[in-house]
Amino acid sequence: MRRMLRLDAARTSARRENARETLSVVTRLLEAVDWLDAGVSSRFRYELRDHDYRTPGLVSDDALFTQTLVYLGISGVVDPLRLAGEFMDSRRLLSESISIQNDENFTEVLQAHADLYFENTVDGEPLTLRAGRMTFDAMDRRLVARNRYRNVINSFDGFRVRMGEDRSPWEVDAFALRPVERDIDDFDESDNSSWLYGVTGSWRAGSPNLEVEPYWLLLNQEARRGLPLQRRLHTFGLHAFGQWDAAQWDYDLSLVGQLGETRNLPQRAWAAHAELGYSWQADSKPRLAGWMNYASGDHDPGDGMQQRFDPLFGATFAFYGYSGYFSWQNIMNPAMRFSIQPTDRLRAELIMRAFWLASDQDAWVRGLRIDDQGGSGSFVGQELDLRVSYAVWRWVDLEVVYAHFFPGSFIANTGPNPQSSFTYFQAILRF
Repeated sequence: MRRMLRLDAARTSARRENARETLSVVTRLLEAVDWLDAGVSSRFRYELRDHDYRTPGLVSDDALFTQTLVYLGISGVVDPLRLAGEFMDSRRLLSESISIQNDENFTEVLQAHADLYFENTVDGEPLTLRAGRMTFDAMDRRLVARNRYRNVINSFDGFRVRMGEDRSPWEVDAFALRPVERDIDDFDESDNSSWLYGVTGSWRAGSPNLEVEPYWLLLNQEARRGLPLQRRLHTFGLHAFGQWDAAQWDYDLSLVGQLGETRNLPQRAWAAHAELGYSWQADSKPRLAGWMNYASGDHDPGDGMQQRFDPLFGATFAFYGYSGYFSWQNIMNPAMRFSIQPTDRLRAELIMRAFWLASDQDAWVRGLRIDDQGGSGSFVGQELDLRVSYAVWRWVDLEVVYAHFFPGSFIANTGPNPQSSFTYFQAILRF
């Protein structure tokens, strides 16, 4: 059997997954009922933030976040029809801060879709036709992702056609989706002014040495509520990853271009990611990796052109720092990561990151600061991240994260510049 590339889940090269695999909590509650997939996940996370740069007043706060997911899937009863539904309840407690849509969403339908699954079609590969509400990962998760850390998860209403699956030597995935707008006080509805179209491909015949994923995405966000055109962006790129030398060396590469309009200004932007890692052949599985993230910023606020890259619906946590201060926008970010797995249940990692603005005239987007004259420099700061996770047993996972941010000259020249820290303690129960 052909060996397929399976990189560690903590590495940046992530595979696309269907709802069951992404949820990772689905169990056979009744082993005799092989047509039913069901699972419940309850996550409890206590966070402490000191001098949060995402807030205007550098607020220090702590909060308890809870997230409950319930998944039901039916297959093999009325072939080729399959049904799936997932419910989400996300809450924030013990905090005096104002509720925001990324933190809370009460008893919502995260997924509700019907699939037609045909096992053998072109070249013997399966074909899946999906309609309804869904959430999934695409490419390397940097542009379209089912959020892992954030308390509220992205979802979309629309259609998806997938030829092939994760273990296929090739795969083509096409979709037409409306982003679902989160509403804390009412049921979520899709955004009728926006469409996300996409075609992605995967070529795995060269695995484990090389897997290639080309893609094209179009986000069309029309004017609404008196606002002008917001975004019409063509995003196209190539993601490649692999490993060699008995899996001791691995790499991950992404190159992305972006053309179109943002707020009626022409958009010309690009982004890239490059990573190289080495794993020692030892029982504790030590791995050392270095990488560089880059995303263009707006070079000149007055030139009538927008060059800041837009990360669309991508994930940020772990990619650009556990503090949550950075995204794939106006950034140059080298980093070094050392990870170790002393036992099957225990994992730990230490990451050192540094951050510069790709354009010193554009904003540090999540830090809410800008010097459009470029006189404050471009060095934003450094971050030290520590993460330890432990699988107590099959149904319980524990995790601790600590991030310490050291502000740089750009922050010192644009306002208060205290050091900042972020800590969380997390438990996930799965049934």
